[in-house]
Amino acid sequence: MPTDTVVFDQLVKLIFEVKPGLAGSEVLPEDSLVDGLGLDSLDILQLSRKVNRDLGFFDLDEWGEAADSHGRTVSSILDALEPA
Repeated sequence: MPTDTVVFDQLVKLIFEVKPGLAGSEVLPEDSLVDGLGLDSLDILQLSRKVNRDLGFFDLDEWGEAADSHGRTVSSILDALEPA
């Protein structure tokens, strides 16, 4: 079973695929996808598809509805993942 660090690293790789300009940047679990990393709604939609494909089930609608409580952080995606 992959460790949290492995899954986090995979998620960061997917973020770089969606936003190539971020490649080489340090991405922290507490970084906001929107305010910190500059992803827009289309980027987040693309990221959610990649997450579903590679990491497990991710409900983008549910995640978006809870945005006020989790601040759209990188770690909030990991928290919302349901193992495949």
